[in-house]
Amino acid sequence: MCIELSVGSPWLDTVDQEHIPLRISNSCDREILVELEVTGPQGTIQKVSRKIPGNSSQELDIVMDIYLKKVVIKGKWKDEDWKEIPEVEVILR
Repeated sequence: MCIELSVGSPWLDTVDQEHIPLRISNSCDREILVELEVTGPQGTIQKVSRKIPGNSSQELDIVMDIYLKKVVIKGKWKDEDWKEIPEVEVILR
């Protein structure tokens, strides 16, 4: 599998917004399109789409101003066909 999703430790900023640090790594030698979806009990909170160059990684923060105990991050990636990224559950508090 070309894509690996890593989740860092969630943290609160000075205005109590939750930050979830993510790292998306592409181990293939070609550019890959990655789509991530952050969901909670009421459905989709945020969607993110990134092109990750071959043999590189990108870091980003998911920033939320709602207070939840956990979220689920789902994703998929595409070179020729869409492939699923294993789901990640993030415990916030």
